Amino acid sequence: IKQLYLNKKRNEALEELQKITEEGLNSSEKGMRRNLIGVILFSKGSFEQAIFNFEFALQETMEDKLLQARILLNLSSSYYKLGLFDKAFNTQENISTNYLIGAEKSKYHILRYKLAKELGKDREEIVSLIEILGKHNSLTTLKQNKYYQVLINNFFKLSKSEKMRLLEQFENRELLCVGYLGYLEVEKLYYKGQKEDAKDIISWLSNEYSNNKEVSALVSAFTFRLENYAKMNPSNIGLVIPLSGDRSKYGQRVLRGVDTGNKSFPELNFNLIIRDSEASGVLGANRVKELIENHSVSAIIGGLYPTEATKEYLEAKKHGVLFISLSQVYLPSEEKDHLLIEVPGSIESQVRQIFSQKFLNRFGPNAAIIYPNSKRGLAYVNEFWKQADLADVKVTGALEYDEEKTDFRGPVKNLLGLEFTRERKEEYDLLKEVYSLEKKRSIRRIQTLKPQIDFDWVFVPALPRAAQSIIPSFSYYDAFNLNIVGGPSWRSKSIVDGSRKYGKMYFIGDDLKPEQKQFSEKFFSLYNMRARIIEMRAYDAYQMVVALIGSTGFSSRDELDIFIKSKESLAGITGNWILENGIWYKEMEPLMLQRGRVLSADLDVQTENTSSETANNETDSTTSN
Repeated sequence: IKQLYLNKKRNEALEELQKITEEGLNSSEKGMRRNLIGVILFSKGSFEQAIFNFEFALQETMEDKLLQARILLNLSSSYYKLGLFDKAFNTQENISTNYLIGAEKSKYHILRYKLAKELGKDREEIVSLIEILGKHNSLTTLKQNKYYQVLINNFFKLSKSEKMRLLEQFENRELLCVGYLGYLEVEKLYYKGQKEDAKDIISWLSNEYSNNKEVSALVSAFTFRLENYAKMNPSNIGLVIPLSGDRSKYGQRVLRGVDTGNKSFPELNFNLIIRDSEASGVLGANRVKELIENHSVSAIIGGLYPTEATKEYLEAKKHGVLFISLSQVYLPSEEKDHLLIEVPGSIESQVRQIFSQKFLNRFGPNAAIIYPNSKRGLAYVNEFWKQADLADVKVTGALEYDEEKTDFRGPVKNLLGLEFTRERKEEYDLLKEVYSLEKKRSIRRIQTLKPQIDFDWVFVPALPRAAQSIIPSFSYYDAFNLNIVGGPSWRSKSIVDGSRKYGKMYFIGDDLKPEQKQFSEKFFSLYNMRARIIEMRAYDAYQMVVALIGSTGFSSRDELDIFIKSKESLAGITGNWILENGIWYKEMEPLMLQRGRVLSADLDVQTENTSSETANNETDSTTSN
């Protein structure tokens, strides 16, 4: 009967249960029967009838503590569904959680969190969140959990003494989420000037989490930073770019952009210390280290290429130095902090825009992604899944392509359901017979089956070369007028020109400000050449140094760190950046490519979704078998 239920044959399972008479069953078996009847009724939305059966089951299971705990959890869930929050919470109080394991214990804590939230029981709410997140053993998976940010927000609403009592409540359990809360409190206290209180918690964390590698690493890095690199020279600015080899011409363009910024603020006597990265991430990281240790630079501009940017940033981060990257850094968002600013707009900034409510209202809640099988592609798809989960967006397809190849039709064909002829065999045979009877064919026929489009829009974070093969593949397989969305690189001349034949497309790009014209004129007067995107981003990087360091006269990294954390936004000619949850996001602009022109995409205009709506028949159930 349980197997029938698991196979979603609920009515058959219920009929079989009702055929069983209780004569000859022992108490636990009677309780099991009533509990399963209640579970099936719960899944069908008959909560009152489910409660009747759960209460009846409880009377039979006074001695079976394991079954009793499960039934009480189901009963509490039923009361919650009816809005009887007090009754549901009180029922939970009688559950012996030692008898719940795995998914059942997780359901218990999730339900308890929801009830505590409804009843305004703040402390219980936070305790439940800690229990929910306590299963994570790495910061990466912890920060990807949708309850993570909720816990952080609730924790910092507590007073200092309440926070410490909460942390001490979980002593001896070494939960990563509790240790990380303690570390965040250390940072907050330290940068508010309450250094002795911060050191007390650091000492507590060192003792309590000595066996936890992640917490120990955070504590060690913070202590190292405090002891070794507090001093800095606010006038010294590091610049790490390729100045030799094949990529030196791009490094020279950065120099011109930075020099234009330097000449725009003559009153600031910055000392630019320039180092050649030789287009190598390893060498670039060594140059960063040398600039910090030997010249006490207050900030570093670098990372012209992603392969350099990640290694250079990690070195700067180790020493607590502001790093302004001229390209994207391919790291998970949880490994970034407020001392990293990605001038082109981070992957998080782009994906955040396409999962904004305004974007989803315009394009729809069903999405797909086609991404390269590289570090870059992995960073995109990981953030895509994370934001989709937070925005409650259904991802109907996630396909990768090989960047080394030139034919990218495979993932497009797969996404359109044309690779699965076995599942669609009946439809395939019928259409094949129909097409064979056609005497005159006025159109070319690439495939027999029609494409299955179950997404409203597809994100294709491909560079121009790959994009020029992927985009026309959709119409090649008879999938027309789709909402295809790309990244900033789609502003390239080849893609813009190609939009004349590809039709309407969208991409997330820079929101160029009116000040860009003034910069372009100044740049031309200095170098007698036209400024392009590299020069603009280099100029923006210099502007950030001016905004964050300028003539403030900071003598220590602590003071600069506190100041950066107090900033809410930064402005540049290629867009604005905002600081949220300890990360800088660039405010990207949704743009449209149409007939060889780049236009602003008006998200207030509604369009029809291309996919057919599907009903979600799954019941949100917290019941336990």
